[in-house]
Amino acid sequence: MVVMAPSEQAEWMREEAVGGSADAMTRLGVWHHKGFEGLEQNDVKAAAFFRQAADLGHAPAERSLAGCYFAGQGVEQNYSLAVEWGRKAADQGEEIAQFVVGKWYALGKAGVKKDLHMGKRYLELSAGQVEQRAVELLMELRKCVACGKLDVHHMICSRCRNRRYCDKGCQLWHWNSATDPHKLYCVKRREAAAAQRGGANPSADNAECAMEEAPEVVAAAAAAAAEVEAAKAAVDAASVASDAATTAVTAARAAMLAAPAASKKEKKKKAKLVAKVKAAEIAAQATAVVASQAGAAYEAATAALLAALYYAVTPAAVKSTGTSHSVG
Repeated sequence: MVVMAPSEQAEWMREEAVGGSADAMTRLGVWHHKGFEGLEQNDVKAAAFFRQAADLGHAPAERSLAGCYFAGQGVEQNYSLAVEWGRKAADQGEEIAQFVVGKWYALGKAGVKKDLHMGKRYLELSAGQVEQRAVELLMELRKCVACGKLDVHHMICSRCRNRRYCDKGCQLWHWNSATDPHKLYCVKRREAAAAQRGGANPSADNAECAMEEAPEVVAAAAAAAAEVEAAKAAVDAASVASDAATTAVTAARAAMLAAPAASKKEKKKKAKLVAKVKAAEIAAQATAVVASQAGAAYEAATAALLAALYYAVTPAAVKSTGTSHSVG
């Protein structure tokens, strides 16, 4: 086995580390971890150098030490210490640490309790420093957990902070889904919190995730959500048809204006083009009417969904105040 002597750079770095340079300690840690500059590959020595620099408050060393504890490299695996050192580095503005800690919280990694709000906070800090992985993960986290679409007007469950929806329809569907019934999750969480408080009333603890058990109410809201989706699809189809009809009118008019009308034959051709323009205009008017009707149906379906959701998610105490809502 060939044993390489430490390079001149490594020897100089050791002198700097002995002199108290946290940056030199961190570099030696990296070199021992990778076996660079003639130094033996030794994770124990690497972690020791990272710890020395981290104790001096050196953010890159804190982040590297967090990685050692997370993977159990050179130290005994300890998620609690990994998060502790990772957050120290992240709070100092270390962009990679911000991404890693944000990922741990957002996905519930490293033994931490999943907290989408906390995860997003660190990921946004990292993305602000152009850490591409943070940008990509943030985009992934913005997807609705029910339909998978990238939301614009998003909703996050205010109680658990771990479910994201693009609208109430998706939230309602997901609450009762067979694979991930979010309502049941929040009810259990609420009951556990109440038990810890000594039997306090859980009803006010999770009002935004409460839903009545009446199956007809749930079915009505689900049907209304389906109507909204169908109406939205009709609006999109009508819009495409209307745009196509308008384009056809423009093309027909251009052909009519470009056609000469000097000879008898050319006049007949021009007359046919005029008729084609009129037919295209009639078709465009018809598609515009269909688009308008589809838009009205979509608005009506949305109103019906909101009314149905009121009965599905509003506690009975609120409804008993006498306020009336009509279900479309």
